[in-house]
Amino acid sequence: MFSAINWKGYNSNLLGVLVVDGEWTGQTLRVMANVFDYVVPIERINDLADTLYAYLNGDRSKLKWLIKFSINPIN
Repeated sequence: MFSAINWKGYNSNLLGVLVVDGEWTGQTLRVMANVFDYVVPIERINDLADTLYAYLNGDRSKLKWLIKFSINPIN
């Protein structure tokens, strides 16, 4: 999870996608949706393909989250 936040924080134009299959709790999916632009069940993969195609062709409206963070020294 931290790696995903880190990548998204340092690469603001990165489209974060998580494809899920099987049993996931609602709470876990909500947490994942705070990091990834899309949390998509495997059965919606065709919809995801359309979204990725548009993004790769320059449609930046597909980005849902912009995570900015910085680490500053205490002193």
